Amino acid sequence: MYEQAFANMGTVLKTLYRDRVTIYGGKAVVRNGATEVQQVVITSNYPAKLSLKAQQASVDGNYGTDAYDAKLILDNGISVPAGAVIDVLDVNGNTTRYKRSSAGYTAYASHQEITMVRDEKAKVSIDE
Repeated sequence: MYEQAFANMGTVLKTLYRDRVTIYGGKAVVRNGATEVQQVVITSNYPAKLSLKAQQASVDGNYGTDAYDAKLILDNGISVPAGAVIDVLDVNGNTTRYKRSSAGYTAYASHQEITMVRDEKAKVSIDE
């Protein structure tokens, strides 16, 4: 009964997502007899929704960090491995890279959720 109600919800929700993501995952490649892991594109320009969970201005009283937890919401049509690198292009044209991500939690009928952490030193840029 409920499954039928959710059957097309993922497709409808996708039209509401304004952010675009490029997702990279590791792939084992043999080169010169040695196996190494290279980043490959899993998907590019894929619709998604980014939601911030928590943002902090300082760590231990020291300012200058750009660290926060975020949640990425996208349909179940793609498999996202744990540790994927995810670039999010927001509606304002800004791209943010997330280097630490969970595997996609796909238990919802309409979408999946991926938790991510952005943890970089803040970059000071003053435009004149």
